[in-house]
Amino acid sequence: MPTPRAEYIDVLAKRLSRYYDLAWDEEVAGRRLDLVARFKVRNEKYFLVKSLTLFAYENHDIVLVEGGEKLDRAEAEGFGAYLKTLVPLLVEPSEEHMSTTLTGVLVAEEGVTEEARTFVEGFRHSRSFKWLLEGWCDVRLLAVDLAAGRVYSNKAARAVREAYRVPAEGGRAQDTCLQLEDK
Repeated sequence: MPTPRAEYIDVLAKRLSRYYDLAWDEEVAGRRLDLVARFKVRNEKYFLVKSLTLFAYENHDIVLVEGGEKLDRAEAEGFGAYLKTLVPLLVEPSEEHMSTTLTGVLVAEEGVTEEARTFVEGFRHSRSFKWLLEGWCDVRLLAVDLAAGRVYSNKAARAVREAYRVPAEGGRAQDTCLQLEDK
């Protein structure tokens, strides 16, 4: 029988699979993650024919999911520092790069300590490249408490917190078809 953590990560993968490329059990910068999801969109403006491009820009979103038993402050701080080190490794600034969002998700099966929650909610990291001429990167951090059914996030992740909610016990099937909408 799968663990609650495995079930949650499976539900999360189903939510993301429509728009993201998924990789299970992937190693990123020396750390094994349960799920890595990548999304890229490219927009262009052209003149008369597509070969005469006036400008183009790209937006990237990378979701990194790691599960554990109980989340404490030391583990949350370590994951936050890890996300900061990933910015120069995963972001490729260029004239066409507009933004990259790194979303780190810590899934805790046995709960999140108050100190870890405080750290997650206060976490901030953003970086611009060449005074925004080559885009920027924002880092989101979320902690999912499966024991309490709660999701905690930093300010940058508040807009997407609903997408990471813990499904109700009886509502797993309908929960997999979540549609993200602007409110």
